[in-house]
Amino acid sequence: MNLFIFSFGKLKTPGMREAADHYIKYLSQWTNVQEIELKPMSVPDKSDTTKKRIQSHEASLLTVKLGSIMGTKTPRFFLMDETGSPMRTQEWSDMAGLWEMSGGEDTALCIGSSLGFPDELKKKARGLISLGPQTMPHELVRVILLEQLFRAWSVLHHHPYHNG
Repeated sequence: MNLFIFSFGKLKTPGMREAADHYIKYLSQWTNVQEIELKPMSVPDKSDTTKKRIQSHEASLLTVKLGSIMGTKTPRFFLMDETGSPMRTQEWSDMAGLWEMSGGEDTALCIGSSLGFPDELKKKARGLISLGPQTMPHELVRVILLEQLFRAWSVLHHHPYHNG
């Protein structure tokens, strides 16, 4: 199984790249992890029309990249979204276990740009996952997501990282 992290934007804040690489290194002992960075569009104004246009363009870009990198017309992908379901560590671990048992089907977790995802893309996703109700910088979301994935796999494989 390959685990893909699609994210709009690069990790530019000092320390974020190192933190992400730290969790990828340890997570890689259990699953192949690849990050795919997509370029977000600039947001010239905050009008609803502009927001919808940019969301639509970014959704198209993500959909094309999902298909080309994962090699399937119906890739298994989840969207990180503040309206999604928050999960406890055991739920993350249970989900990772299901992914592992799925016969090698690749999985993608997608982090949107500052405008988030349009409803039509949310309907195509296998699920919406929230890291909490607060708004977070996208760079931090990626690092937290990678840590949660490492924690989930450590529980799944009885590694002592998680103390729960």
